[in-house]
Amino acid sequence: MARDEILSKIKSAEAEARAAVQQALEEKEKKIAAATTEAMNLVKSAEIDAQDYYDKSVAKAESDVKAKKQSIIQSGDKNVASMSGSASAKLDKAVEYLLKEFMGSLHA
Repeated sequence: MARDEILSKIKSAEAEARAAVQQALEEKEKKIAAATTEAMNLVKSAEIDAQDYYDKSVAKAESDVKAKKQSIIQSGDKNVASMSGSASAKLDKAVEYLLKEFMGSLHA
């Protein structure tokens, strides 16, 4: 092989090597960009899931509090109605007692 032919093959091999390195660098950059995009999408998805979970948790807590409040109000209403009925009956008895006492003292 002639010297020129050997030098030509070396230059050709160097050019192929440079092209392969350049292609590998471009592939690397594409993969990094794709991985970055995928990571950003995963983060967005996780943020959306977290917000959904938060919203559902808050809504459930509000619903539980509302139900508990309603239960307390209903229980209070029952107690008030019961005490009111009892007080009314006692008031009637007290009035009746006072009338008997008053009428008894008028006849004596």
